[in-house]
Amino acid sequence: MAYSKIKLLLVEDNLMDARLIKDLLHQAAGSDILPSKIELTYADRMQSALQILQNTPCNLILLNLSLPDSSGLETFHTINGRYPTIPVILLSNQPDHGITTQAIQQGAQDNLNINDLTADSLVKAIHYALERHRLLLKVNSRVNELETQNLALNDFAHTVAHQIQGLLGQMVGYASLIDSHYQDQLNKSARAAVDRIMQSGYKMNNVITELLFLASMRSNDIQIGELDNRRILAEVLKRLHYQIRATEAKIIVPKRWPAALGYSPWIEEVWLNYISNGLKYGGDELNPPHLQLGAEKEGNGMIRFWVKDNGSGISLIDQKRLFKPHTRVTSRKVRGEGVGLSIVWQIVKKCGGNVGVDSTEGAGSCFWFTLPESKQASLYK
Repeated sequence: MAYSKIKLLLVEDNLMDARLIKDLLHQAAGSDILPSKIELTYADRMQSALQILQNTPCNLILLNLSLPDSSGLETFHTINGRYPTIPVILLSNQPDHGITTQAIQQGAQDNLNINDLTADSLVKAIHYALERHRLLLKVNSRVNELETQNLALNDFAHTVAHQIQGLLGQMVGYASLIDSHYQDQLNKSARAAVDRIMQSGYKMNNVITELLFLASMRSNDIQIGELDNRRILAEVLKRLHYQIRATEAKIIVPKRWPAALGYSPWIEEVWLNYISNGLKYGGDELNPPHLQLGAEKEGNGMIRFWVKDNGSGISLIDQKRLFKPHTRVTSRKVRGEGVGLSIVWQIVKKCGGNVGVDSTEGAGSCFWFTLPESKQASLYK
């Protein structure tokens, strides 16, 4: 960005230091580093600086943190809080005691020791501060542009997904109608085909739901509230209807649940993952999957929820790797429905809880997650 004129505001109560800055800028006028004309405005108090900024455009502020009416980090916060788009260079004549470092960490461009200043070092600092600020504005503009594009893409994806789900609903509905009203007119292969249509429709619907869910995880705009696990699990079991029927699984679900806090759409995916994995890995060639769901208070303000299965169990080595991303364990070779365990861990962590598994090879597994207890401490009936 080329400036025809650079407008600086010097906020300094020491007249000798202010005169030094003015002289150094005069010496550097028209230099190769900063060829632009410099227009300097002066203020010796925070109040007068704010009045100037309110009425006069400014490209950069040279700021002493020790003023008669403001001192320390608060001085920078006052300026930067009201005018965050104007770059600030700090001035001091004492060693850094940590305050200037904090200010730089919070957005100040540089810290200059007045006792060591030269015309060359001053204009370089001004040039670099303006250039960094220009690049920062460019990055922020690009970020805002990408966020807008992502929002538009997300809206488009949701619209298309809901349209597809609507068509899938019709397909499954007609197949279900044939299955219930015309089953006696169908031969064995036709009945199997209708059943496969319904299973595929439900699976495809689950895939779309998962994709929308993963897209929603990028958002921090979630509302943590008291969970209705009865309703959540009813929806999960509905989504897994065909998988439960195909495996002839038995699932024991409590009638009452201790009240916990979380984000309902996300916790639904946690239950979906745990139960679908239990259906895949539970049981053996002779026994169908047998899952037991439950919950208990841990006594530390947290509630532990679990899914126990009657599978072959998981080795200690694999247990340590289960919730890590991009990891496949050797003792669980079949993939379950729903999001992966690493994403389950991210979900529960964002809701304030933890995840884990207790397992013994040959004796099944218990996958659990914890969530904060609701202060209402009620039970859903």
